[in-house]
Order: sequence, then structure tokens, then C-alpha cells
Amino acid sequence: MNKTKLNIYVLSLVLLFSCNKKEYFVEPGTMTIYREMTQSWVRNFNPLAPGANARWPTSSGIYEPLFIYNSMQNENLPWLGVSYEWKKENRILDVSTRHDVFWSDGKPFSAYDVEFTFNLKKTFPALDGYGNWQYLESVQAIDSTKVRFSFSRIYVPGFDAISSQPIVPKHIWEKIPNPIEFTNPNPVGTGPFTEIITFKNQIWELGKNHNYWQKDLPKIDKLRFPAFLSNEQVTIALINGELDWSGNFTPAIDRIYVGKDPENHHYWFPQTGTSIFLYLNTTIKPFDNVEFRKAVSMAIDRDLIVKVAMYNYTSQAHQTGLSGVFENFRLTENKINENWINYHPEKSLEIFKNLGFEKNSDGYWIDKNDQVIEVEIGIVSGWSDWIRAGKIISTNLKKVGIKSRVKPQDFGAWFNNLQTGNFSSAIGWTEKGATPYPMYEALMASKNVKSIGEISGINWHRFGLKEIDELVLKFEKTSNKETKMEILYQMQELFIKYAPAIPIFADPSWGIYNTKRFKNFPSEKNPYAQISPNAGIENLLIFTNVESK
Repeated sequence: MNKTKLNIYVLSLVLLFSCNKKEYFVEPGTMTIYREMTQSWVRNFNPLAPGANARWPTSSGIYEPLFIYNSMQNENLPWLGVSYEWKKENRILDVSTRHDVFWSDGKPFSAYDVEFTFNLKKTFPALDGYGNWQYLESVQAIDSTKVRFSFSRIYVPGFDAISSQPIVPKHIWEKIPNPIEFTNPNPVGTGPFTEIITFKNQIWELGKNHNYWQKDLPKIDKLRFPAFLSNEQVTIALINGELDWSGNFTPAIDRIYVGKDPENHHYWFPQTGTSIFLYLNTTIKPFDNVEFRKAVSMAIDRDLIVKVAMYNYTSQAHQTGLSGVFENFRLTENKINENWINYHPEKSLEIFKNLGFEKNSDGYWIDKNDQVIEVEIGIVSGWSDWIRAGKIISTNLKKVGIKSRVKPQDFGAWFNNLQTGNFSSAIGWTEKGATPYPMYEALMASKNVKSIGEISGINWHRFGLKEIDELVLKFEKTSNKETKMEILYQMQELFIKYAPAIPIFADPSWGIYNTKRFKNFPSEKNPYAQISPNAGIENLLIFTNVESK
């Protein structure tokens, strides 16, 4: 899409706004949110369900974790857990839980619910997408306010996954014969919003929890979720003042959104520290070849993607895949001994020739078995920024002889294909945390590699490296900051050497909000939390801070 087409696109949004401008009314205290793109809502509130089946905010509004990692403040906040202590050389983790918390049905919450949740994941491994039981030996409630996690091996980073696990009520879930298939249509949680007021194909509403343990919270009466099929529809709703909070890409946002109501229309797009990647499924040849992956990377015009697809809201990816708050973790430039991140299509062609590929009569490269090499890029159909980025990548690849096309999909199908490995390539995010460790561990550790058809929560491209496995073991056992930094430098060197996934652009956190009806959203001036509704359990900080005007 060139600049002329983009200007026509923006003009069409403005015209649509002009034609549809009318007073929007919603009940006071009702926050209307866009987070998930769908044609029709499916009633599923299972916080343990594999894949992306559960409605948002099941795990960040209905159910709650022990602790919340605040990415903006770089700290763990007590939530259902109030404190924790490592014992026996980091082989035991004791967590103290709150005693004044009640489930939304009035039953008391206790450490026995925590014990039950983790042991349920052990009984049903399909629920353990993040592999807690790869390092846990047992989880046992000592009493009603203390739970003990015993580790089968030292794994200090396990705290992140343990602390962020949504906890379910034992008195409800112990009666469920198959928690994997359970859709949990009428959830009972500890979160600020638990009451399903209405649920229809095109809209559903979630009411506040009147038994919420934080006194006088939330200060929002209910959440409202209309169904949207595309970023364009969401943008029009934003312009018309029909959304209070959104996490979508919006083109020319200062002109078409902020300019319509500068007093109330706001946005904040901080970089998350990681990148958005092009994943090549390394179980498919020649995607398993490191030189092929580097050649694909050098064929991509990232400058054009940032300007045209991303409206300069972000920046080109760095060779290490790190951005924003993680820039201080990067290798210094003099330590980076190769560059496959810059646009260099001539070098791509040279590599393809050296790999022994030949071109067919259509001008596409074929492998030694006379099979056309094709890169099919899976992207969520309504994510217009990623769609445009994918089309630029596809065009770039065609110019160097790689047959390519964008494959738009509904979010559920796209995410399921990623997790089960049933894809050629796809654009996607990666793991985040307090350091770059979760990203590199997710991208390159062998323990995260699953067979095709088996659900992988993080290593979608199926890539593992023995050298990384050794570094992971060292990182797991140390609490020394200097040692950890040295390990992260080595991980970056291996990432650059093997190009397991291809970083495209710095990952921005999309946050758009309207202060006409609500106040105290996080912002650049008040960065108490990440603003995006895609920020996982960190969204609980927004639900408990934003209030009606």
C-alpha cells in the first residue's frame, strides 16, 4: 500500500465519521472496550483453557493471579498472594495468600484453591501450556493462607509463571469432569468483574463483582464488548466516541482521532522491550536452514514497513530483537559480528543461489525435489497494520524469487495454528518479562519445542538449541545480576548466529482511550501500568484504578 492509497484510506474514515456522526449514549458507569476481533462471540470463560478460546478479560478481570508484574514500574505487586520466600537453596517457594478474599459466590478464597489449581494442571497436562510441571515436584497448601511449591530442580524463573497463574475455585472446579473442554459459562472468580449480565452473538456485558476484596472497587459498573470484524470498524467506533478503551492500530491517529476531541481523545504507544517477529516453521524445509532464514530477513524492507504499515508509530527491529525498555540489555554494536537485519535483497539472491536452488519458468525458486519454495504468512484478518506489513513482506519475497502470500485468519484459527505448528509462516509476538530472558528462552530452548499437533505455548516455530539449553540451566540457578547479564549477552550472540525467528519491528503497546466518561487511565505522564488491553494480567491495575467521571 503506497502513500496515495493510505491517504485515500484515511480520507474514507473521515468521510465515514462525518456521515455517521450522531450522539452516542450508554448507561453511566459502562465502559465499552475493544480487545478481541471476532465475527461472533463464543461464550467461554475458562482461564485454564489451552489456546485462545476464553473471552478477555477472563484471566485479567474475572480471575486473578498471586502477583502482578508491572512492566512499567519493573516490580512484582502482591495480589492474591501477599508475600513469598525462597528456601532450601531455591528448591522451595512459600507463598502467603490473603485471608480477606471471597469468591464472587460468597465462598472464601484460600491457599487450598491455589493448591487445587496447580494440581489440576498436573492431572490434565493439556492445561499446563507453560510447563509448570516441568520443574515442579509438588504444590501443597500448608494451611489456609500458605502454599508451598517444591521444585524438582532449581528454576528461579519459574516464579514468573507461578505468580501469574489465574487461580480457580476448588469448590466449583473439583466437580468438573473435563476441565479441558469446560467452557465455564457462568464464572465464579475473585476479580473485579465477574457477573455475565448479557451474552449475545454481537455483544456481551460483564458486571462488577459485589464481593470484590478491594474495598470500594472497581469504580466502573460494567464492561461492554461489541463485536468488530476489522481495525477499520474499530477506528470508526473510536472516532464516533463509542469506545472508551481500545488496543488497536489506528492510522494517522492525531488527525483522525485526537483532532476530533483533543480534550478527551488520547493514546500512548510505549515499546514493550521485544519485537514483532516473522516466524518460519523450522519443521519445514528449507525453513530449517539458518542461511535461508537470514536470506529471507535481508529481503524484507523494514523501513517501508515502519513508514507505510506502522505509520512511524514504532521503529525497525534491532539485530538482537530488543527494543524500548530493553535497549540497555543489548550487546554493544562492536560485539555484533554480522548483520542480516538490514534490507539487502542482492545478498538474499546470492544466498539462495549458494543453497543450490534453481528457478522455474515462473521465476520462483524450487528446491532439489523440484518443489516451489513458498512462504505463506498467517495473520489475523482484522489486524490491518500486520496485514499491510505482511503484504510488504510478501512483495519483498516475490522480488527475490520466493513465492509468497498473506493468509488472513480469524484470531482463534490463527492462534491455534501457531500453537499446534500447523502453519508455514506467521507474524506474531514473543514472550515478555522483567528481562529479555523469557524472550530468548521461548525462542530457542529445546524444552519448549513440541511435536506438530501438540500445543506449544511459546515456541511456535519449533526451534531448539543445545547451547541455549546450557545457558538456560545456568540462568535458572543464579541470582547474581552480573552473571545473568553475561548469560543474556551470550544468548543474544546465539540469536544472531542462528536467526531462529526474524524480528520485523519494535513491538508497541497499543493503548487508545477516551476520557469523556472515565478518568485515570495510565499515560506517559502517569505510567502506573501498561495501557494496552493486550497486556495480560497487568490490565487488573487499570480495572482497579480507572473510575467513572
